[in-house]
Amino acid sequence: MKNISLIPKYIIIIISFLFMGLSAQDEATEEVTTDAVTEEVVETEAVAEEVVLADAVEEESTSSGFTVGLAPSIGLVSGETFTNVPVGATLVITTPYGFKLGPLDFTISAALGGYAGEFEGDSFNPSIMGVGGNLVLANLVFAEGHAGKIGDGMGVRGFAGVSLEYLMKKALNLPVNILIGGEGFISNDMAGVGNASGWGGLGVRLDYDL
Repeated sequence: MKNISLIPKYIIIIISFLFMGLSAQDEATEEVTTDAVTEEVVETEAVAEEVVLADAVEEESTSSGFTVGLAPSIGLVSGETFTNVPVGATLVITTPYGFKLGPLDFTISAALGGYAGEFEGDSFNPSIMGVGGNLVLANLVFAEGHAGKIGDGMGVRGFAGVSLEYLMKKALNLPVNILIGGEGFISNDMAGVGNASGWGGLGVRLDYDL
């Protein structure tokens, strides 16, 4: 009978240990959950910082839309005003302004250039200053024209050919483009004596995005 009287005490002790175990388990579970939440918050903040930095880098590297290109002249033919085909280069500044003409993209640009020529032993150096634009089809075929002062008269500069934009910018991810084609210059008064003349040849231009 004495042993039977101790049973309630043992039950009370067992129940006490059970509650202590459950309490400890709850505290451990809460601690693990808190640590997991904290770790997730830290990871989220790190990802957010990476996204902000990536956006900042992308914004800094975004092009202004303006392009500067230099086209050396490789002359092949010329008019009677020149004894030899002029040698020089044209600087073309392309703006981000333009409009659509069906499947063509028209972009406004300006051209400045200087060339060294010769006529019967005398030095003759015509300059170029014009405003115009270019038409591009599928970032591949282009035609460019500028009207303005050529030599001592008014005239037109033309440049047409193939653009390597897809290869240079899309495939190679470079901020430059190469244009290859035929280039020509015509003026109604090349030397200031009322003589209409001109020259032309192969044009190769390297464009750089600003």
